[in-house]
Amino acid sequence: MNRIISFVIAAFAALSLHAQSLPSVKVEDAAGKSVNTLSMIDGETPFILTFWASWCRPCRMELAALEEAAPDWEGDFPLRIYAVSIDDSRSIADAKALAATSDWPVTVLFDTKERLAQAFGISSIPQVFIFDKDGKQVYTHVGYTPGSEKTLLKKLLKAK
Repeated sequence: MNRIISFVIAAFAALSLHAQSLPSVKVEDAAGKSVNTLSMIDGETPFILTFWASWCRPCRMELAALEEAAPDWEGDFPLRIYAVSIDDSRSIADAKALAATSDWPVTVLFDTKERLAQAFGISSIPQVFIFDKDGKQVYTHVGYTPGSEKTLLKKLLKAK
């Protein structure tokens, strides 16, 4: 019985450690260039990482809300948001067109093979993560509710 309890505790500890650091995964930028996720860590400012898809209405609502809220955030510290599309080969063109025609204050990345999404265990979108300046996860939230961008700002300021 003690072995089972020890195994369960070790498994949860391993999962929580995995969820606390940004994994090293390659995704693509809008130009198709490979980008390692560890390049998001600058050692100076926290950042937001959000997963979205072109067919996900709440995702588009969240990104539009971030666009609207961005001017209020500027000045506290450099705002860095990475929006990772999980659109697959059937819908990636839609995602790229949507990103190209939007004014979202984000760096859009594409995870067509869902390697980064799998590393985080994403099962529902939108899902937002906040990382501190060293790439340690400090907050996560699934779904979008109008006004939740205010919570993101508070959490982002705490991560600074």
